[in-house]
Amino acid sequence: MKGLATVVAAPAALVLLIGAGMSVAGDRPPAPVSQPVSTNGVPGPAPPFPGDSTGCSVPDPTGTGGCVTAATAWLLASVEERFGQLPTSCWDEHAWNPTSDHPQGRACDHTFGRIGEFPDAADRDRGWGLAEWFRANADALSVSYVIWQGRIWSSGRADAGWRTYSGGGVYDASDPTGGHYDHVHVSVTR
Repeated sequence: MKGLATVVAAPAALVLLIGAGMSVAGDRPPAPVSQPVSTNGVPGPAPPFPGDSTGCSVPDPTGTGGCVTAATAWLLASVEERFGQLPTSCWDEHAWNPTSDHPQGRACDHTFGRIGEFPDAADRDRGWGLAEWFRANADALSVSYVIWQGRIWSSGRADAGWRTYSGGGVYDASDPTGGHYDHVHVSVTR
């Protein structure tokens, strides 16, 4: 993410293999991991976001023409350091969903496979690798919640683990996009 270094410092680089050692049967999440490590191809821990809440003031590095918060920009830089460039979109008006975090620059969607289609097993595993990494690094990255494969994890209900995602009355949870089967959604608190 060239140009992002002027806003936030990029975390140290780690070489890794995406999804190595992950296995997922159907739509069930993998067994929780206590903390990611930087060996055996599993992404290492994310360095904590060092800044303050800035509101939607950083140009969205995913090219939407919108903005993101400094915490979202930090999360994106951390993802790229550990997972490489993924098809990602952050800011969006989301006029159909007035409670969405996208218009405030506090949410991003990371696509696995093709939008509108259920992903194959390899993309599903890669998506679970990212979703679990967000969960394991929620404090460091200010993660509020993650949605993937018809499941939701939220920091406010962390002890409940991955729960069934209902669509929140806005989305069709059985649809590839509405149920977040084709993209990992992550929202941050600031």
